Amino acid sequence: MRLLSLAAIATSLIATSAQAAPGDAAAGLQALRELNLVVFGTLTTSGQEVEGRSFVGELAAANFTNFGIGSTTQASAASSFDVLSVVGNANGSFRLKAGYANGSNATPLGDTARIGGNVGYIDFNDANGQVGKLIAGGNLTTQFNVNNHSVTYGGTAAGGINGAVKDASLAAGGANDVAAGLAVKMSALTNDLTALSTHLAGLTALGTITSTNGALNYSGATGDYAVFTMTEAAFTDQNANFDNLFTSMPSGFTTIINVLGTNLVERGNINNKALNQSVIWNFSQAQSLSLKGFHGTVLAPNAALINSSAIEGSIVAKSMQLNGEVHLGTYAGTSSFLPPSAVPEPASWAMLLLGFGTLGGLLRKRRTLAPA
Repeated sequence: MRLLSLAAIATSLIATSAQAAPGDAAAGLQALRELNLVVFGTLTTSGQEVEGRSFVGELAAANFTNFGIGSTTQASAASSFDVLSVVGNANGSFRLKAGYANGSNATPLGDTARIGGNVGYIDFNDANGQVGKLIAGGNLTTQFNVNNHSVTYGGTAAGGINGAVKDASLAAGGANDVAAGLAVKMSALTNDLTALSTHLAGLTALGTITSTNGALNYSGATGDYAVFTMTEAAFTDQNANFDNLFTSMPSGFTTIINVLGTNLVERGNINNKALNQSVIWNFSQAQSLSLKGFHGTVLAPNAALINSSAIEGSIVAKSMQLNGEVHLGTYAGTSSFLPPSAVPEPASWAMLLLGFGTLGGLLRKRRTLAPA
């Protein structure tokens, strides 16, 4: 009985260690640096654009929404993400801006749209001879022009699509199953970004924002970041001027604002583009969030987000109705507020090693006492 008990304890400790961190906040923060838009569910959009890299669950697009017109001068140059990733279907019409880059001497973000399911109408709008790439696991449901670009798909293709190449390994269950690979990445993004939001919500705040009439007080900050809590009333005030809050923000600082409330509507104004890469607005409680023009990272992993004009910075939402553009740059602030690496506590390691050592000793003793 004791042998089984020790084995059970050891197994339990291993399981507890493995389950201690279902998401990695550090990986979530890195995703904010690399991705301009993350939508766990469906992104619905018509005739808008996302300058940086996007990763979404489903795409319902119309009027040729543009993806990837930004550059590595505004976002992380090194990235494992394509310009556009869609786990499921990409319905409607969208445009891959392969090779485009805003600004002089800028390097394009990439050239690839990777779609796990079916694809509607894709338009390749290339610059400087850049070859755009579509890799799809499902069907090509609408006729479109491939021209000199690269299109591979795992299912079937509508008539009149010339130049696309079928690769059955890309389909569901295939050796290179596109949807399955993207689903794994989306699961990690969901866990990591949710863990980041939860961690930020638990940080000690320097104060509570009840009005946007004055500047934030950074005097109590001990590092290169500061955390504040904002009431729902302050955020939704129609007279709010969010720019006032940051007039005394020290150079090189990151400001984290944990906004309270479950159903939030921005009625005030914010215009300071200097905030884009150095402020994180964490809406950890929000179930719905409506924004006008906005600046800074929007971290709302549980919210249905809708915007009526451009948001400038990294965006994370459960679902999104895109009624305004998404602009770069992505998050570029500090990481010093992150939690320590998720490893077992010293006491847990000690118990684990003791359990294994005792278990090994009992096994040796049992072999010694066994009859010849």
